[in-house]
Amino acid sequence: MSKLTKAQKREALRLKFGGRCAYCGTELSANFHADHVEAIYRDKSEPTGMQKPENDVPEKLFPACKPCNLFKSVLSVEAFRQEISMQAERAEKYSVNHRTAKRFGQIEVTTGPIVFWFERYKQETGSA
Repeated sequence: MSKLTKAQKREALRLKFGGRCAYCGTELSANFHADHVEAIYRDKSEPTGMQKPENDVPEKLFPACKPCNLFKSVLSVEAFRQEISMQAERAEKYSVNHRTAKRFGQIEVTTGPIVFWFERYKQETGSA
């Protein structure tokens, strides 16, 4: 059995959820990020260069667009979901642009649950 190249592993990760960001579902560009679903915490003092190296395995990586991965940072999936759910409230409170767009009917705020693309994808495809 031959080992996969780095490019082959990256392509397999990109296709994990149909070539889309695991979180928002946007089609992934060539420079997508490999998100550690559970953070690894980079640490140069550790022999592996990271804390929690057990999280640096393909099964614990999700393909993510740059904005989602940078916003998620080291958050758990549930903490990320919670942060997203607070964005409209924050925008209403602090952004005159948001309030203006809302006043003119350009933005409609919803209160539904935050459902990530990977959750819908798994449900639709019946994959684990």
